[in-house]
Amino acid sequence: MKKFNKMLLEQIIEAYQEKIVDILCSKSGLVAKKGLGKHPVKGNKSKLCRCRTFTRSGYWQDKRTLRGEFGSVDFFPAIIQCSNCGKRFTPVLAALELEAYQGKTDKILRMVTESVAETSYRRGASQLSVLAGVPVCRSTAHQWAASVDLPLSKSGSAPFLAADGTGFKKQGGSRGTVNLVLELGKNGGVRPLGVWAGTSWESMSKEIEQTVKDGQYRLLLCDGERAIDKWLGKFAEKTNRGHWHLPRELKYALWGDDTTFEDRKDASAKLRQLIAVEIPGEDIEAVEESEKNELHQRIREAEKKIEGLQQEFAQKGYTKAVTYLENARGRIFNHLHLCIIRELVRRLKKIGWNWSDEGATRMGRIVMIRRYDNSAWEKYWRDKMNLCGRCKISIVKCERKMVA
Repeated sequence: MKKFNKMLLEQIIEAYQEKIVDILCSKSGLVAKKGLGKHPVKGNKSKLCRCRTFTRSGYWQDKRTLRGEFGSVDFFPAIIQCSNCGKRFTPVLAALELEAYQGKTDKILRMVTESVAETSYRRGASQLSVLAGVPVCRSTAHQWAASVDLPLSKSGSAPFLAADGTGFKKQGGSRGTVNLVLELGKNGGVRPLGVWAGTSWESMSKEIEQTVKDGQYRLLLCDGERAIDKWLGKFAEKTNRGHWHLPRELKYALWGDDTTFEDRKDASAKLRQLIAVEIPGEDIEAVEESEKNELHQRIREAEKKIEGLQQEFAQKGYTKAVTYLENARGRIFNHLHLCIIRELVRRLKKIGWNWSDEGATRMGRIVMIRRYDNSAWEKYWRDKMNLCGRCKISIVKCERKMVA
């Protein structure tokens, strides 16, 4: 079947090419040749030739190989020559919207990119070779995927903003950081706003504020990194801090109060127990009302105990620890949604490549938008492939011959 598809596609390209050449080399007027045969004046690429009279000038000496979803397709591009300026060119390439030495279609580029975003370069290349009959080596898959430059998404109406970052191994063995910002909906929907590598949170906030208003979101979800809170906090009414870092930072505050190691260890363990309130794994909107009430009750009890811990520190004169808990206490349990951002940033590491900052930025956006913003993903490829529904191919006759 793959061999038949390849033969059929080659015949379609050749027939399409002959149709174009016949029209351009005929005595038809400009109306029949509209949209075909545009070319620069010979020796002056900045000026278009107005002539639309051409003669045939042979074919390429070597076959043109183009890798697509049905495998590799080979054909000899036809050449025509302008009767006015003498420019020789290949009209079928312009008609198919191909570059002079383009070796792949946008369709196969999309297939490679989607496969890589779901697995890794090595597995993605193997899957394409097995399922689609398209042999693409790992290094080629990397180069193709890294060439896809998705734009930043515009903000929507989601109530929550989430931000985090992860480290990755850069080219040369140094360590880099990929930061990403997402919108989270009430029903668990995720919409990536952008991914950046080698970019500060301050610079990212300047890009984000072009489409996001101050105080637009009800809540900013982050791990408590001060830079995130400082530069992205203005976009939300409140900030929720991740739980995992609170006991550790409390120890630093207690260290500033000149407490003993054992006191710091005990206080950190006590806080870790107080904040261990598990939120249901499913969407909070789907949780039973009784479970919601129970969860609210557990949160209120935990908040009271943390307040008691704060009073205990005040009695002992631990001023820095009191200030830390005062700043953190009101923002620990102010949401009932799981922040899935940790899962997303781990996904970037599974792809497996030593990136530059630019490559990490592009690959990060591919992973996020491919998995969580299908409408933006489809729009990007429709625009890139210039799909307007202008062409329709119908097979009107098919003959099968038995060969002895």
